[in-house]
Amino acid sequence: MQTEFSRLVNRGIIFGSIWIFGIGSIIAFTSGFQAIKLYKQSDKSLSGKNKIFKCFLIGAIGLLLDLTAVLIIILFRKK
Repeated sequence: MQTEFSRLVNRGIIFGSIWIFGIGSIIAFTSGFQAIKLYKQSDKSLSGKNKIFKCFLIGAIGLLLDLTAVLIIILFRKK
């Protein structure tokens, strides 16, 4: 269970960092939610809980950057 948990959070951090036009951020959020589920099922005995927070943080930053880019494109497009 620890191996799967570590794989999930590491995948979330890596894909969230790569970003890939927001898709990496969605993967980071999904991995974070799956990791929380595993963490709770293990009666909170798995190590690496702080990586769950990192998944959500990186995912949120990526989505904010994506949203900012879309808003800039919409606001400053040539009419």
